[in-house]
Amino acid sequence: MLNYRIGGHRGSSLRPVVDPLLNQPRDLIGDIHAQQRRKLFRRVALGVALFVVLLLIAVALKFLADRRDRDTCLSDATEGFALGTSAELASVATELEGCITTHPDDPLLIGALALTRAQLLAEFGEFEVETRDAVAALDGLEAPVHDGELARVMLDLDDGELAAARERLPAVESMDDSRSIAPNHEVWVGGMLAIADPEADLDKAIDTIAATLPEDSSISIRRLLATLHMHAGDPSAALAQLDDARSRSQTHLGLAADEALYNALLRQKLAGVADVADQLLGDDFELAQRDRAHALLARGVVRVQSGEIEAGMKLVDQAWAALPGWDKLSRTLALEMAMEASDGERARTWIDEAGLRASESEIYEAWVKLVEGDVMAALADLAKLPQEHPRVALLQGLALVEQNRFAEAQPWLERADKLIPGRVDVEVARARVEVHTGDTEAARRKLEALAEEEPFAPRAWTGLGEANLAVAYRDVEADGANANPGNKSAKAKPDAGALREARRAFKQATERERMPAEAYLHLAELTDAKRREDPKLVPEVLELLAKAVAANPKLPRYAEREALYLAELSFRAPAIAKLEVVLELPGTSAKVPLALAELALDQIEFDERDALPEAFDAWLEEAKERGAPARELDVLAARALLERDQPKDALAKLEPLLNANEKDIEVRVYVVSAHMDLRDRDTALATVKRGLGILDNERKGRIYFEWANIMSRGGKRRPAANYANSGWKKLSSQPDTSVAELLIYAAEAIRLLNRDKQPKPAASIGRDVTGLVPFHSDAWVIRANAEIRTNRGSDAKASAEKAVELDENNPRAHEVLGQVWLRFGRKDRAKDSFERALELGEGTPAEKDYKKSLNGLGTL
Repeated sequence: MLNYRIGGHRGSSLRPVVDPLLNQPRDLIGDIHAQQRRKLFRRVALGVALFVVLLLIAVALKFLADRRDRDTCLSDATEGFALGTSAELASVATELEGCITTHPDDPLLIGALALTRAQLLAEFGEFEVETRDAVAALDGLEAPVHDGELARVMLDLDDGELAAARERLPAVESMDDSRSIAPNHEVWVGGMLAIADPEADLDKAIDTIAATLPEDSSISIRRLLATLHMHAGDPSAALAQLDDARSRSQTHLGLAADEALYNALLRQKLAGVADVADQLLGDDFELAQRDRAHALLARGVVRVQSGEIEAGMKLVDQAWAALPGWDKLSRTLALEMAMEASDGERARTWIDEAGLRASESEIYEAWVKLVEGDVMAALADLAKLPQEHPRVALLQGLALVEQNRFAEAQPWLERADKLIPGRVDVEVARARVEVHTGDTEAARRKLEALAEEEPFAPRAWTGLGEANLAVAYRDVEADGANANPGNKSAKAKPDAGALREARRAFKQATERERMPAEAYLHLAELTDAKRREDPKLVPEVLELLAKAVAANPKLPRYAEREALYLAELSFRAPAIAKLEVVLELPGTSAKVPLALAELALDQIEFDERDALPEAFDAWLEEAKERGAPARELDVLAARALLERDQPKDALAKLEPLLNANEKDIEVRVYVVSAHMDLRDRDTALATVKRGLGILDNERKGRIYFEWANIMSRGGKRRPAANYANSGWKKLSSQPDTSVAELLIYAAEAIRLLNRDKQPKPAASIGRDVTGLVPFHSDAWVIRANAEIRTNRGSDAKASAEKAVELDENNPRAHEVLGQVWLRFGRKDRAKDSFERALELGEGTPAEKDYKKSLNGLGTL
């Protein structure tokens, strides 16, 4: 480096000075330049450092701003998620999607979006495609996040993959949920899994969720708790919890739909249910899919309960399509509606789809059989199921009432009322039991109120009719009383006003109840009670009985009653045909084989067969096994012995019966017949006179006919005819004379009178019998024959044509019409009638008579 010295030095000359510290001379200019460069570098470095610092500050500020923005997104999402409405959740999802656009790789936001979408799908049934996309996006995250993994569990739940959901849930519960938009929401998922799992411990789930309420402000958790209470059979707690949730979120439409659904499930406040459902389903609100399904189902229940079956089930159908598999409560309600609509086919389809546990499915299968009218099969199935189950108690009670086994039904119904309170069908059934086992008047008041408040409640009107019947016959004295209006021997008169009310109630039942077989049966019996006063009512009774059978062909007692009524009317061929079918049905009474045996004996008396059928003895044995009274069995067996020409054996059965009850008219008649078959006329006559001495005068009709028979067989026509005429007058005025007896004894009286050349009294009896049984073809045959003997051809023709009209298959009707045509000189028409009689009477004892009539035409 160079250094110049300026000053007063000797010689004033400039000399270079050598720096001893340097080996070479210094470059002053270069040094200056270097120094300048160093300064510049320091300035640049300082600027760069400042820039870097500023850049770092900017980055830090942006990071903080982004974090703050992300946190704001999560905070808003947390708040919206807690509100729990479908609209709020949809808004949360939209905002989260916007946040993700700004923060595309943020795992918390991606997890939060997946959870929100999953909640919309699992709770409301909304946005399935978007939910699956949001869950699929979780696969791109470097590490799993709590909300995202919980979303996967919820998707498994909605898909019905319960095992997968249960397997995933514990891992989620162990994850950090401090940054979750729904902390502790795995409790909600656990509760949903409990609802979806038929084997879950619901009480434990309720306790777990209830413990979280102080720290969890979300509406979804409160809504779930209400649902759990309903599933656990505690509707009071459910409705209370629902009220609390609604007070916290008054705009939550799903809660309103739930309230309507729960009240519909309980069959209470149905007018309010209809009003709320109609509002929710109107144009003013936009309901989520599953909330709409609940509103549709609730409205459908009201319509079904109001008798609008078709319209109600249309709504239930729409609801079913939107109900998730885990919603067992709604699905079972829909099932109940299908069964109350008597739609067994639809119910069975839904049972298969409902995902019920095995025992529950079997209970509902039994319920389907019950509503289809197959009460016997339903009871058999229920006997195999857990007897402690509330619905088993319910169905056992209802089924036993349907069978009129009221005393047996009572404890089951009491238990059902405790376990499943508030059911109208149980109230009605209990009141019907009370009608038959307790305070009749109190039961009537109860049923009047139920029929007024719930006019379409199952069996409400039938029960009210039964109550009025019981009241009508309550004061009838024991010597003439029977709660059955068909008891025509009753001397005391039932309350006419109560009978009118009973008829009105039963008619209401036929219009409002599904499967009103019992109401039709009661109407038939009420109508038949007037048969003696107006025999022309018989066709109406038969029509009502046919309607009872058609209304419930699976409960044999209606078919049994119809068949026995045909037997009672002495419609022998159709009665036997129906009785033979009924005999094979379960649960039918001893009356069926007894009636078959009696009809077979009657057919012999009416010349429709010449020997007893092979099944006769088996019928008596069957009747014995079914508990038929010994007296009935002995009388029928004795009659059979008489037909088989075994009068001594017949007497061995009959005499102990007569000794036990000398006023047993039927037994006395057959004792007389047995003595006559033994040619012991004196004992027969003594038996007749003993009967005339001890019986009330109005009850002596059949004994007079036995006296007439003895006289006739002794050749004493006039006394025989007179005794027969006297016997007819008594029998025809006796209210309990059977149709078969009227027909047999009318024909016998006319025969004996005509033998004694008394055609006018004979014709009078012909008119009597058609007045008493105008519905029977044989009565008109008897009348026509009597009119022919009095040369009243036009009257005979009218009677014969009436006989054919009433029974086209009655050979006697065609035969007597042929005789009339002969009287009018119409051999062609007579031939047609005789041929028809021969065709119908082939194989019967009367066949030879029909052939004789037909062959006789050739000699004319």
